[in-house]
Amino acid sequence: MAKEKRQISDTDKETKSHDIPEIDKDHIRMIASKAKELRIKAGYSYEEFAAHAGINRNTYFRFEKSSTTGYNFTIATFLRVLRGLNISATYFFVLFKQ
Repeated sequence: MAKEKRQISDTDKETKSHDIPEIDKDHIRMIASKAKELRIKAGYSYEEFAAHAGINRNTYFRFEKSSTTGYNFTIATFLRVLRGLNISATYFFVLFKQ
């Protein structure tokens, strides 16, 4: 028996979208910006760093792009960035406040 495909209306899409409040986007931008700053201080190009941290190049590009767009990256990506920078989340947020 074939499964019936369900059409998703625009209303369904609106209710299922993940609207991020502007204040959260600001935090995302600041986190991505600080990570980018630390990557540059470490002497990596974004492509070299992505390879070093074991992150897909495009995923890492979107992560850094978050510094201007507020794109919602995953915690898993953020943790890989931290491992690539060889710092803990605690230390990152200490630097973040500076």
